[in-house]
Amino acid sequence: MRFGYGEGLGLTFGAGVESRLRQNLSGRLPAELAPAAPGVALEASLLFKPDLGQYDPTLRGLLPYFGGGLSGLLGEQSTAGVSFSAGLEGLLDPYTGLFAEATYVYGFAGFPKVWRFGLGVNFR
Repeated sequence: MRFGYGEGLGLTFGAGVESRLRQNLSGRLPAELAPAAPGVALEASLLFKPDLGQYDPTLRGLLPYFGGGLSGLLGEQSTAGVSFSAGLEGLLDPYTGLFAEATYVYGFAGFPKVWRFGLGVNFR
């Protein structure tokens, strides 16, 4: 579950699916309702997401991440582009984590370049 704010999107609310592909690699498919646009913001991204606890046991449960993929807005004025994301997730327990992230979308051709910020919770 995620809440966000983005340039051209306004306040957003959504959900997504994230899957651990390898030890430090995750794939994510979120969708967010963007009433101000109006439309639905979609993203498919591949993230490098290591648990810092593998390097220092006192940092166990902190997962900084960065990556990118494809992003788009389906609505009256549809857009598409390449997205770049960076964020930090903190695990509350092995199955629940809180995160904060920033995403920049570089639009294809004449599509606009936009940013967005998100806060949310992951349930594994």
